[in-house]
Amino acid sequence: MGRWIAIGTAPGWSDLVKFGAELRETSAWRPDAQTTITTVFALEDGRLLAECHATKQADFEAWLRQKGWQVESLTPVKHLAKTGSIWKVA
Repeated sequence: MGRWIAIGTAPGWSDLVKFGAELRETSAWRPDAQTTITTVFALEDGRLLAECHATKQADFEAWLRQKGWQVESLTPVKHLAKTGSIWKVA
């Protein structure tokens, strides 16, 4: 399963109430059985960063469109280190 990172903006997501409303429900994180949005960060500069695990990049792109993101970059993850564990992703 691939992983991707997206950086971009979405109208109103800098507001914590809107951010929570967009992401509170499990269905917001699991658009289908093969796609999981694992993390979304709201950065201080107004941009957003999201990580996705999916079988196809197109599934992440569809979620980003559905949520109204203006994507600056969408990049596959090559390696990952998380609290001492290291994985080769691609």
